[in-house]
Amino acid sequence: MSFVSLTFAAFFTIFVSLYHLAGRFAKNAALAQRILLLAASLVFYAWADLRFVPFLAYAVAVSYLGGLSFCIGGGYRRLRLFALCAACLAPLLFFKYAPRELHPDIIFPLGLSFFTFQSLSYVADCFKKKVEPELSLLNVALFVSFFPVVSSGPIQRAGNLIPQFKEAHRFDYGSATDGLKLFAWGMFKKLCVADRIAAYVNYVYGSADSQYGSALLLATVLYSFQIYCDFSGYSDMAIGVARYCGFDVGKNFDHPYLAQSVGDFWRRWHISLSSWLRDYVYIPLGGSRVALPRIYFNLLATFLVSGVWHGSTWNFVFWGALHGLYLCVERAAKPVLEKTNFSKKFKILITFCLVTFAWIFFRSASLHEALVVVKRILRIPLEYPRLLDLKNQVGIKEAVRTALSLSAGFFGGLKGMAKTFVLLGTLFVCEFLTLKRSGLEILREKKTDFRWAVYIILLLVLLKKLPLKLSFEEQKTYSTNFIYQNF
Repeated sequence: MSFVSLTFAAFFTIFVSLYHLAGRFAKNAALAQRILLLAASLVFYAWADLRFVPFLAYAVAVSYLGGLSFCIGGGYRRLRLFALCAACLAPLLFFKYAPRELHPDIIFPLGLSFFTFQSLSYVADCFKKKVEPELSLLNVALFVSFFPVVSSGPIQRAGNLIPQFKEAHRFDYGSATDGLKLFAWGMFKKLCVADRIAAYVNYVYGSADSQYGSALLLATVLYSFQIYCDFSGYSDMAIGVARYCGFDVGKNFDHPYLAQSVGDFWRRWHISLSSWLRDYVYIPLGGSRVALPRIYFNLLATFLVSGVWHGSTWNFVFWGALHGLYLCVERAAKPVLEKTNFSKKFKILITFCLVTFAWIFFRSASLHEALVVVKRILRIPLEYPRLLDLKNQVGIKEAVRTALSLSAGFFGGLKGMAKTFVLLGTLFVCEFLTLKRSGLEILREKKTDFRWAVYIILLLVLLKKLPLKLSFEEQKTYSTNFIYQNF
């Protein structure tokens, strides 16, 4: 069930009505709300495909029984942990890495990567005694299947989320309105920016062999913003839905393209995954408490795990290894870099270029395609004579359209491209304004007239993008896919 769909709007309206009624009138409000949450989570998840539900139930069972197993005395605790981790990972490894020739019709269960990591973290935290094993199956089931985050995160920790389930949540106007604002802002990033860019990026990358290097370069830079607006837009919507219900599920993005190093980028990008990899892969390997060569190994190993988690093809492995290499070089060059006096803007630009280059391998369908893209971008200077000839034949506007593959009608030509950059400029301004304080805090301090002007403009823009012209039957089946639902 996509967040951007009529189905979700109806589902959420019914759910929150019952949820807040239970919070106000039920004798045991906390228990009633937990039961409603679990029922809603199962409906939300089953809506994607009923065949996926057994895998969610399996993750719940392994998590619950695994946590309880650490209440039992006796030895072999570490062996039990390894066995439970293997049990948690088994479905994920099968669906990601089973040969497609043997299973051509295999369907990847929605959110499998995300709730598998939550199950692993719960089992590991019970083993380390960071959390007490839950005796309530209901609480563990909710932790694994909580519907705002089950499909694409943010990845949750038991120590943060489970205690919130044990509290009754009465309707709170501030939380509800903040949740709606976050949801609307996330929808803007997804529908108005990410989806606008997606058609162009898909077209250019879909025919990389026949594209000018300049078109591939533009598509690569735009993809950096597409994936950011797509995934951070989803995260804002998920966080907004949870906050409306009274839950704090953390922050998943913190101005990543204003990072001044690749290490800083990973502290700001997909924060829930980055911190998960740090706590459950990097630190157990020894982290930074070991000799320098071992630190390099730990960094590479951690980002190889990240690459393999994202996909089973070599381009994802290369993408992960490339980021690991970036961090190793940063670590080695740290004494030199600390003595230099590079400006913040220069550091941000270099970091963005390095991250954007790595996105080529993430976006491409294969390692071969990624190398084709890199090769064609590097050959851009050699394309100038052809473009000059084209300019003399058909004029500069048509030459630019051809070089950038805009003649196919994407963005509505050059004017449409200009509108796209206006949207990106708006996004940049908002990113800079909210660097030190959240947008919600800034809005609260503004006068009522200003706030409502912002809300109305955002609402009008979204109404223009929403599929309101579709028939009722078409709207029932309409949904917008998010990039990270593929992982």
